[in-house]
Amino acid sequence: MAGIRITEELASKVIMSGDYYLKNHPGGISAVVRYWSGCFDGLQYYPIYKIGGKPVKAWWYITSYVRMALKMAFDRKVSIMHLHTAADGSFWRNADLVRLGRFFGKKIILHIHASRFKDFYNEASPENKEKITGTLKSVDRIIVLSQSWKEWFESIGIRKESLTILHNITPEPTYIPSAKVDDGKIHFLFLGEIGQRKGVFDIIRAIAQHKDEAEGKIELRIGGNRNEEKLISAIKENGLEETVIFEGWVSGEKKLRLLNWADVYILPSFNEGLPISILEAMSYGHPVISTPVGGIPEVVDGNGILVTPGNADEIWAAMSRYIDNPSAISQEGSISLRNVRPYLPDSVMEQLRQIYLDIMEVKR
Repeated sequence: MAGIRITEELASKVIMSGDYYLKNHPGGISAVVRYWSGCFDGLQYYPIYKIGGKPVKAWWYITSYVRMALKMAFDRKVSIMHLHTAADGSFWRNADLVRLGRFFGKKIILHIHASRFKDFYNEASPENKEKITGTLKSVDRIIVLSQSWKEWFESIGIRKESLTILHNITPEPTYIPSAKVDDGKIHFLFLGEIGQRKGVFDIIRAIAQHKDEAEGKIELRIGGNRNEEKLISAIKENGLEETVIFEGWVSGEKKLRLLNWADVYILPSFNEGLPISILEAMSYGHPVISTPVGGIPEVVDGNGILVTPGNADEIWAAMSRYIDNPSAISQEGSISLRNVRPYLPDSVMEQLRQIYLDIMEVKR
């Protein structure tokens, strides 16, 4: 884990909430907190959302809400609420917590991970837009994932002084030489939720349309969960069993081996904040095929190819570039290693530590 940590003394002053993050719970917030949990000496975390039916969701929200209220009422050390939020229901749940924190006089950080926050805001009624901006303006600090997101929040009237960029963190790479395979193929890797938003079915479509060109030249491995049966069916229906391998959910050593095995990372999402999976792949020196959404263009700059979301022809053209020009993999991979440095643990944890110290010093 990171050399720079959030010490027990500082961690005791912060209560944090967001999505449940244990047992491979999917989602960007879960991934961030899962890693952060190893960088805090005493993380005080209250999960307000867990995938499940309405009773499950209600249970986690209500119990965490009550526990946070009691913590703030009786623990005088607590001075900061750090709330991780996405869009839609996640934002409205956190808006309630913002009001709770204000009641107890705490400093509040709203950490926005939402890949579709722009759509959430733009599609809202005038009344809800006012509520959204009202909540955003009432907190002490808003953390966003990239410069483009910071500029967007400024465009809807949020003061730039309240906005701070904190990069998503990516672990230091673990190299496993035995995971590399010299089989004459270009190895592509996708890691993420199985669904249309992440573009995995567009990759399948791109390969299927060029099956003869792909066979024997590439191998795509997919790691993720949700909609597994739909993905397996798509692979079989297109006769891609020899070219596309579904690994299921991957974590731990299996994930590390895949990151070592890969040559090129591919994630053609329709919307994103800034995916940790892209940063992880970059830390292993991989070029990236992705899309110009969220903060992705800020890290995929000279070290990959950006394609139009949903455009199978562009996806295949990008993949073909590495098939036809394999020397580009190492050339662009070296740029990935350079671009990812600000996202490595020590850099991010030092920034977070400074945010906490700064916000405690600011007087309302």
